[in-house]
Amino acid sequence: MPKEEINGVEIYYELSGKGKDNIAFLNGIAMQTALWEAQEKHFQDNYQVLLHDFRGQGQSSLKPNNFTFKQHADDFNKLLEELDIDKIHVVGVSYGAEVAMQFALQYPKKVSSLVLGTAVSEIKPLLKAKIESWIMAAETYNGELFFKVMAPYVYSNSFYEENGEWLENRAVQFGRIVNKEWLEAFISLSKNFLTLDITNKLSNIKVPTLVISGEEDILKPPYYGKIIKNEIPNSKFKIIDNAAHGLFAEKPMEFNQLVGEFIKNNV
Repeated sequence: MPKEEINGVEIYYELSGKGKDNIAFLNGIAMQTALWEAQEKHFQDNYQVLLHDFRGQGQSSLKPNNFTFKQHADDFNKLLEELDIDKIHVVGVSYGAEVAMQFALQYPKKVSSLVLGTAVSEIKPLLKAKIESWIMAAETYNGELFFKVMAPYVYSNSFYEENGEWLENRAVQFGRIVNKEWLEAFISLSKNFLTLDITNKLSNIKVPTLVISGEEDILKPPYYGKIIKNEIPNSKFKIIDNAAHGLFAEKPMEFNQLVGEFIKNNV
């Protein structure tokens, strides 16, 4: 799969689909492109679908570790230039949604529409404490332990009840596949996340915007989504019932339907 030399690092990306319009899905903090499989399959008949790993993630360069939201937005913009994409629908979840907001602020003319899943624009003390616990778990350099600390904040109670064996196996697998370099990059990404404070800038986003929260999201509860909705002019807000922070994976049909209908009806 291809990589591009972008702003001094290698950025891994995937481009698929055959539509005339473009749509990008931006990763959450511990994600990689493979986790967008349900979205890629759903949208690639009608859109050209772009996936990429941010610097510090997946198959992109994990170093240097001076990650910033501005740098992620600049990397994304440069990737679009390399791929000759002038305008794109941008869909992000969690960290990726926060990058998406930064991108819309820096490069508004390149955004056809914006979908922000489980996003925040500021960090209250409880969320800060949760992310700090993730950082401390990552600093043990034990991937299985790290997954078991992180996962309860990502998935709902019903998902745990229905997928307990998968979660146990995933924790073991995670311990085998992540290494110290990956965990160090995750720590740096997390520390960058803790700098986020853009609520007072959101009124400058003028593109059609949909904000999606999970009803059972205990990491970034729906009130964060309502803050964003109230600040971005004419934005829309939806809650997916019985879904937690990983709503795009827990409820892919509902998530895909909301995204598809929003783009179709508002652009």
